[in-house]
Amino acid sequence: MLGLDIGTTRSKALLLDVSGTEVAVVVAPTPFVALDGRIEAPVDRLISAAVSLVAQLGAERERVAAVGIAGMAECGAPLDRTGEALAPVIAWHDPRGAGVAEQLAQRFGDALGLRTGQRPRSVSSVAKLGWLVADGYTGVARWLGVPELLLRDLTGTEATEHSFASRTGCWDVVEKVWLEDVAEAAGFSHSVFAPVLAAGSAMGVVGRDAAERWGLPAGIPVTLAGHDHLAGAAGVGAGPGDLVNSVGTAETVLGLTSTPPDLVRALELRTPVSVAPGGRAWVVLAGAARAGVVLDAAARLLGHSIEELDAMAEDAPCVDAGAFLRDLQAGGEASPPEGAPGSVWRGLLHALAERTADAAARVGKLVAARRMLVIGGGSASRPWLRAKMALVPLPIVLPATSQAVARGAAVFAGQAAGWWPSPEAAPKLEAAAVSVKKRAQHPF
Repeated sequence: MLGLDIGTTRSKALLLDVSGTEVAVVVAPTPFVALDGRIEAPVDRLISAAVSLVAQLGAERERVAAVGIAGMAECGAPLDRTGEALAPVIAWHDPRGAGVAEQLAQRFGDALGLRTGQRPRSVSSVAKLGWLVADGYTGVARWLGVPELLLRDLTGTEATEHSFASRTGCWDVVEKVWLEDVAEAAGFSHSVFAPVLAAGSAMGVVGRDAAERWGLPAGIPVTLAGHDHLAGAAGVGAGPGDLVNSVGTAETVLGLTSTPPDLVRALELRTPVSVAPGGRAWVVLAGAARAGVVLDAAARLLGHSIEELDAMAEDAPCVDAGAFLRDLQAGGEASPPEGAPGSVWRGLLHALAERTADAAARVGKLVAARRMLVIGGGSASRPWLRAKMALVPLPIVLPATSQAVARGAAVFAGQAAGWWPSPEAAPKLEAAAVSVKKRAQHPF
């Protein structure tokens, strides 16, 4: 199985065999460019980057039996009736769309959040597309997110799935329908959104032309595996009672529930609600911080790599870096507090861990919580994990995979290929988890 994780900063491809063994993993940058306050990438460049990523797998591509695609939600591209992109993909954390989000909030109030599972925000698809339409982009016939664009390139199918639809800001997470009035208020027709299919279903097959470009066998099924954080939860076998702390460009804590959560309470707690990939459960999410963005910026200011700073922080005293984190999170001018780089870094990780603990507490008010699984690039940081251990009142567990999201995508691909009937029936990780509270010397 080939699992793709198209992330904001980096994209990954993972091969998973029928026994659940990870055969190969490759990683490459995602080609977003920041210029003049805008963060975007042309559609053809994003697709070419994904093709090049898969090419790194070499001859192993010829053995792929199905493809699953997970990745960032919200951001996508408007297409005309011929399928040509009318604009680049605007990154989800690009500020464009804030005005549209404010207009929707004023028109609908909290009633909108009780339908979409979240208050209007600039990151949502409805805000981005609304901004594009207001800026003069006309003739929009279809909106596809980044993973959906790859599905279309591979198979010709235009579709989305439940967790991606949940993040558009234009889909009812209880009734599971597109919201015509919200789309019209943002300046376009709800018909631009693609049909919602279940993750793990065969949404199309790789066409002959695509097979040549991608180096994959023609005729194999392809499925969307959903929003990256949620696909990662499936990749590590998270179930009832598990919180998942997904740490990438953005850091999120999520929990699963088989029944719709209390949406009034979710709005009060600032915990967006999505439908889980597959459409059979719901997910409560709480944002902690844009951790990857914050740490990259801090490392540049401190003049060392993240790995070097992690090593420096091991035995360094901790300084108060709360204000430093707030400034970095806001994206403006930021100055490190007084102290050695290792001490500043330890203080910053502690401040981030405080946000993780807050997010976990909010999610825990709506779903059961008996332990927290940490996935994503940030799980490699020993001092950061120790800070979380000190602040989160739950056992912290590290699943034995370096690429939970790509693994989750491969698990859904296995369902599409008929290897197993559901993600839950897929082979479990050989070493399902390592409790860092019990094994403090584990080489994270």
